[in-house]
Amino acid sequence: MKLEPARLALLALSLTALVLPSVAAPSDVGSPAIDRPLNDSSVGIVLIYLGPTQPLTGPGFIQNWSFFDNDSSSGKVTPIVFEKTGATQWKVVSIGNSRTNTGSGVQTHAFAPIAGIASLDPAKLYTVGFTHRGYTGTGANLVADAGYGGIVDFTGYNVFTDRWAYASGTMALGTLLGTGGLTLDASGFAGRIYSASFQTNATAGWTNYCTAGTSTNACTPTIAATGSPSVSQTSGFSLSVLNLEGQKQGLIFYGLNGSAISPWSPTSTSFLCVKAPTQRMTLAPSGGTLNQCNGTFSTDWLQFLASNPSALGAPIGAGTTVHAQAWYRDPPAPKTTNLSNAIQFVTVP
Repeated sequence: MKLEPARLALLALSLTALVLPSVAAPSDVGSPAIDRPLNDSSVGIVLIYLGPTQPLTGPGFIQNWSFFDNDSSSGKVTPIVFEKTGATQWKVVSIGNSRTNTGSGVQTHAFAPIAGIASLDPAKLYTVGFTHRGYTGTGANLVADAGYGGIVDFTGYNVFTDRWAYASGTMALGTLLGTGGLTLDASGFAGRIYSASFQTNATAGWTNYCTAGTSTNACTPTIAATGSPSVSQTSGFSLSVLNLEGQKQGLIFYGLNGSAISPWSPTSTSFLCVKAPTQRMTLAPSGGTLNQCNGTFSTDWLQFLASNPSALGAPIGAGTTVHAQAWYRDPPAPKTTNLSNAIQFVTVP
């Protein structure tokens, strides 16, 4: 089916308005991702940032991270978030998606947590780090590889103006560094500066994560938001889904307990990306054309909360991190249904 030019332009404008995140200006923690003269020879080393731009606090989330390497063009690097649990102790609370080093200089990626927290608690303190090791799997099923050496560039020894500390060991959720855990800087050579920085969004906004399933007709639905998630309002923050199967029913559901990445079924291309418990919102038709990817539906999240005072978490306070995803019917697919990608946002007063 061909679309009329006017309708095509309207759809393009709608897509632009919905897909571009309305996030606040991000801030950086870590060190500039620049060319530095040295690389590690140790394999699988883990680095933790203890310089002046930490600690981090919530509400918010780690958005992106960057590292620099123009030497090795091999190996994998995995980003990590640590919670400060003592004066000289840190605990692994989030592990991001492993990235393959290209040796192309500055390399920037979404943090994309595969295990642990997806957002920062305003009552806790955090810092960031990474390990020269790759992970496969998600959640409690992470599997680490043997590790790599010589990836992220660093400068000097015994330089403490922008300090990174190091330890040897395979990271998992709950692993402790420092007092009571893996020894920091055990071999000497403390006070290095590594070329790695993390971009955080410490105020309200939204970001996508997880991967949309592919429907029977090769549709990959995308969820996005418009407006402000102001919990003092009764409307004005809509969650919308584009690129749906036409003439299907579906709904958006949300949760307050973090992200998850688990297969929708053993043979499905969809993933459940919101941790239970979840709240289903209003069932709606996708419209559009049967067997085409021009369906869409939208729900005003604030209006749903105002109309359903017993909904999950209601009344929801400012500074709450919410995760949401769309479910829709797709009879020929495994489980006769499919899922969109997911969205994460932080509420404001």
